[in-house]
Amino acid sequence: MKRLSSNERYQELAEKWLNNTISKEESDEFLQWYNTVPERDIYIPADFAESDQELKGRIFAQINHHISDPIAYSYYHTFKIWISAAAAIIIAIVSFSLFFSSESEVLKQEVAKVQLAVPQTESFVKPVSPISEIKSENPIAVKDIEAGENKAILTLGDGSQIILDDAKNGILANQGGNSVLKAAEGEVIYSFISEKQDPLSKDEQAAPVYNTIETPKGGKFQVKLPDGSKVWLNAASSLRFPTVFNGSKRQVELTGEAYFEVAPDKNKIFEVNTRNQVVQVLGTNFNINAYYDEPTVNTTLLEGSVRVSDLRTNISQLLKPGEQSQLSEHIDVINLKDTNEAVAWKAGYFQFDEADIKTVMRQIERWYDVSVVYEGELPNYRFGGEIERNLSLLQVLKVLQKTKVHFRLKGREVIVMP
Repeated sequence: MKRLSSNERYQELAEKWLNNTISKEESDEFLQWYNTVPERDIYIPADFAESDQELKGRIFAQINHHISDPIAYSYYHTFKIWISAAAAIIIAIVSFSLFFSSESEVLKQEVAKVQLAVPQTESFVKPVSPISEIKSENPIAVKDIEAGENKAILTLGDGSQIILDDAKNGILANQGGNSVLKAAEGEVIYSFISEKQDPLSKDEQAAPVYNTIETPKGGKFQVKLPDGSKVWLNAASSLRFPTVFNGSKRQVELTGEAYFEVAPDKNKIFEVNTRNQVVQVLGTNFNINAYYDEPTVNTTLLEGSVRVSDLRTNISQLLKPGEQSQLSEHIDVINLKDTNEAVAWKAGYFQFDEADIKTVMRQIERWYDVSVVYEGELPNYRFGGEIERNLSLLQVLKVLQKTKVHFRLKGREVIVMP
């Protein structure tokens, strides 16, 4: 029998891994090879595959390419594959391109990770950023802080509150002619009560009932409003709305940040009231960032059209898709090359484009429920790229400290240093 070369052997093992026919002994052998060979850099774009099987097949082809052509290692950079066990296949491709600049120089370096969770044995676990590595590079505390998750409090019309992350799926309450239903993880739906139910009294019809859904720092949630509109709330945000939209307008109040998919209704304008502005639409998709600690209120239009009005001056601007209004002392409208930055949080990413460190850290502060303190004079670096929001705080700080900005973690306080 012909003796296999080492490269042929690892190709064979990779193929068995692909077909789920690899034995425990073979997986140990494959893992030992994977952990001992030099770091291999493999580029995997976000649209690499449409299914888990296609993904595995293409990863297999990449492994074969790198086994058979060691010179190809130098053609790729900043990507590393790591594999962990999971109950179901989850594809989460993460990339982060980090750049920063000053008046005298422009520096650029790219840092990236690719996470593939596949139903294999635990022997395939390979951590992305061990705590020991972070500690050796910088005096960041060992105790990590996990990413935010689905958390919110629903305040009903009578003032009673429901902690949504603790509530079981099903009907939570009946409010103003609607059933309040927790339908799935991270989602609340308002739906009309069956006609068999007792009709609303005249008093109930005359006096609208308002509910408020509020996410804490480190939380997010989704709500489907009585008219069918969908709203995604980012961390530290709240939405106040009536349980029935009577009259000629559908009015809601927002603090913080939310993404809206407004159900079309020619007869009822949808209005979002935020800090110093009102946004009017008939049916469209848009994002509003109205945090009080941000310098401007930003409204980004993805589809349709919206009218943004300054409540102080009554001056308004009509936005077209791809435009963003920025409200401070007055309304400015800019054309965006890419609207993804504004809605990256909804897709599970931090995304920055020439953002300064304080802009970056405000997002970190809200998502990880931490406070941020600055020590010393920080360089005027600018950041750009993406980081996945399901990474732990230490993993995110490890990526950010590839620049000359450093961090120290003290409990739930992040200290930013030059």
